[in-house]
Amino acid sequence: MSLVIAAAILCVLGAIALAHAYWATGGVWPARDGASLARAVIGDGRARMPPPVACLLAAAAVAVAAVWPMLLVATATTAPPRAVIVGVGAAIAVVFLLRGVAGYLPAWRRRFATEPFAMRDITLFSPLCFIIAAGYGALLLPGVVK
Repeated sequence: MSLVIAAAILCVLGAIALAHAYWATGGVWPARDGASLARAVIGDGRARMPPPVACLLAAAAVAVAAVWPMLLVATATTAPPRAVIVGVGAAIAVVFLLRGVAGYLPAWRRRFATEPFAMRDITLFSPLCFIIAAGYGALLLPGVVK
């Protein structure tokens, strides 16, 4: 079961990382232009996407979070010590949990109120962050998932 959870996180976050890398190259899918893409995925009222380097940094961070569950379920000894793998995994889980909570806070709702992001954040992005945090939690807690 642990491998299934790790693979699911890898697939979901891998796709998100690829989207960020694609946006870094100037791609606008699933929108029709940069302004509508910014409204859909950022939601803070900006008229264009962040610079390519910011999108690449986001892609790299999400890619690390995508691969990390595979380290958590690895049975062979890996380059980093096990304590580092677990510690970083716990930190990633907390980041996703906090991002999920943030999506429902009034200050966040005011700051990221542009549609369609605002509705997608409540119905998709924040819940997905909770699910990813729960997946990490299941992989981190001994005996929860075998």
